Amino acid sequence: MTTPHDASTDTTSRTAPALDAPWSHLRTAAHRLSVPDDIEQRLLYARQRQQIAIPFERDDGTIDVRAGYRVRHDDVRGPYIGPHRYVPGLTIGDCAGLGVATAVTAALADVPFGGAAGGIDCDPETLSWDERARLTRSYARRITDLGPNSDVLVPDLGTDERTMARAADAVAERVDGPHTATAAGKPAVLGGSREFTCAGGHSVAHVVRDILETDLDRSLDEGTVAVYGTSTVGATTARLLDRWGSTIVALCSDHVGLAADAEGDGDGDSDSDGESETLEQGTGDEDGDDDATDDGIDTTVAPSYLDGPGAIDEFSGGTMTGTENVLEADVDALVLAGSGTAVTARNAETIRADLVVEGAYGAVTAGGQRVLEERDVAVVPAVLSLAGKLSAASLEWRRHVGRSEMSDTRMANELSYAVIDAVSDVRAHRVRRDVGWRDGAYELGLSRLVSAHEVVR
Repeated sequence: MTTPHDASTDTTSRTAPALDAPWSHLRTAAHRLSVPDDIEQRLLYARQRQQIAIPFERDDGTIDVRAGYRVRHDDVRGPYIGPHRYVPGLTIGDCAGLGVATAVTAALADVPFGGAAGGIDCDPETLSWDERARLTRSYARRITDLGPNSDVLVPDLGTDERTMARAADAVAERVDGPHTATAAGKPAVLGGSREFTCAGGHSVAHVVRDILETDLDRSLDEGTVAVYGTSTVGATTARLLDRWGSTIVALCSDHVGLAADAEGDGDGDSDSDGESETLEQGTGDEDGDDDATDDGIDTTVAPSYLDGPGAIDEFSGGTMTGTENVLEADVDALVLAGSGTAVTARNAETIRADLVVEGAYGAVTAGGQRVLEERDVAVVPAVLSLAGKLSAASLEWRRHVGRSEMSDTRMANELSYAVIDAVSDVRAHRVRRDVGWRDGAYELGLSRLVSAHEVVR
């Protein structure tokens, strides 16, 4: 029995607006930089789009079919590389937008790769361990030209190191040879790095620290942060900034938030019912209650609570609150690391942070960005804040292709340097051009892509 799942339907028209935005940003940057028409056209359209039906066996013996995609945007700087995600409702248009963003990120990270993106329209939480394995292998056998010198997969939403290991193994079976470098973010036993899982969060945390201290003249150990979304990126960002001394005022998952308790915040006032309508800057728990410290939420007490669905529900310190209150927290920096769009033109007026950093592509819409910038709120795009993740993927790739020996410690240091360099380069560009962080990032990334195309003309 075969269960159809719209695998053959062209879903480009259902592209999420937030993931369609990279085209608009790239086009705007091209016009501002007066990019030659022929190069602009090459950079605005993907080199290749694959949309396939992926059959796989369910545990009950039936055959299910899902839609799979891989969009390769530009490879002038090197082999394609980019996210591989399992998300319900994923479309080829979503993947095309992510491919554009990844090409820009790779250029900003200054790694020798182009940009690609893909994945499967599925909810991994509804699949068993074995079903996910069979689905992954079926995808890797059917998508053409995956390989270390052509297209490298990077884990993203709904995928992990085991997904990468299975995909690389399936490609090796097809081409009859070792292709470990087909995927980054693999288990350490297969040559992956223990640092990779946290690479996205490390990258975002470094961006927050650098911009707070350099551009906003704020000391990190006196700064306050709210993290919207406890994905791997969000959880890692929160823990690292906490370790560096900043106050984590609030966290939230997709459905519930946690605020540091307001007792002892210095004004003698607290809500008798323990609930907080807003999250004030610098609030903390002076009683040392379970998972909260005097300076806010202690993200290290029970780190596993931040790693999956229901994490916040089980976190014992602080006050449960609505997710909108986390967005509206009065903090120095707001990190957006959820699975979807968080800030739009409708709610941007309520944002009280001085710095907003995307920890996920598409977290802020174009309308939301305009409102925030009109209010002098600095908005850092994911194409810059996630540069460290692609840097880590590149380093892992070099381990295999170049047979280079590189310790996890050195990889972590290289990641830090790459992020700091990327931020510094974009800062210099935006100051020279008198533009915001997003425009500066897209302009600089595009200029590097254009330079590469001009050389090979």
